[in-house]
Amino acid sequence: MKNEIKENVLIAPLTAYKIGGPADFYCEVKNIDDLPKLVVFCEKNHIIYYILGGGCNTVFSDKGFRGLLIKMAANKIEVKDNKIIAQAGALLGQVVLKAKENNLGGITKLIGLPGTIGGAVFGNAGAQGIEIKDFIEKVKLFDLKKGVHKEGPKYFEFSYRQSNLKVKKELVLEVTLKLPPLIDDDFSSDVLNFRNQKQPKGKVAGSFFKNPSKENSAGKLIDQAGLKGTKIGDIQISQLHGNWLMNLGNGTQKDLIKLAKLIKKEVKKRFNIGLEPENILIDEYGSLIDI
Repeated sequence: MKNEIKENVLIAPLTAYKIGGPADFYCEVKNIDDLPKLVVFCEKNHIIYYILGGGCNTVFSDKGFRGLLIKMAANKIEVKDNKIIAQAGALLGQVVLKAKENNLGGITKLIGLPGTIGGAVFGNAGAQGIEIKDFIEKVKLFDLKKGVHKEGPKYFEFSYRQSNLKVKKELVLEVTLKLPPLIDDDFSSDVLNFRNQKQPKGKVAGSFFKNPSKENSAGKLIDQAGLKGTKIGDIQISQLHGNWLMNLGNGTQKDLIKLAKLIKKEVKKRFNIGLEPENILIDEYGSLIDI
């Protein structure tokens, strides 16, 4: 295991929101086999650790992280017949493009979604009526009790933007997707054009809240509550899309939490609908912050 461990590394540049203070320790894992060894080392030595993928859905504390932040950088993608085998650190967009290059489709509507394939499994990423769960054949996982093991899609108890990995301490190492052939209209510039028109640019990380239902999207509810453009500190609700929070420059986790709580309060008061975050907020010790 040859992984350089650095000290006092600023987290903000590693994330989409560009928020987060310094991590006490930081390490990039480029060899997938090194991650289990590193986790075992941390557990044996009582070191707090957190696995970072693309940094799109996690909002870190302004105080940083008092442990070892492990960046999953193993990103090899292979194609075997109608299957894509991708290491957890591979960007989802690159997986989609690799599929297209090999005349494989199905996941093409996921083009433009941020983050890694490992993160996509963790949160059951989806768009325009499809979800990553629809194409999973097996996933290689690691946990301290079972070691490295492979599981099929039923194991994860997938639901809307949810998997049981959010409660289990199991880590995604590699994902195998079984894909249908690419059809002529399967991969279209329409998807990217739609994202370019509807999604803000800058220090943003996709939808902040889950959609309560197909009829009531979080963005629609936030818009109807008259909240677009609302700002706390340097965190603002996008004028383009109500469910996207933007860091205008020097935004903090503290301000983002305040704005998220305001959104929840106003939507609940007006529509009696409770919004649930899709983004993950953690404190400086890696514990989930409940808003």
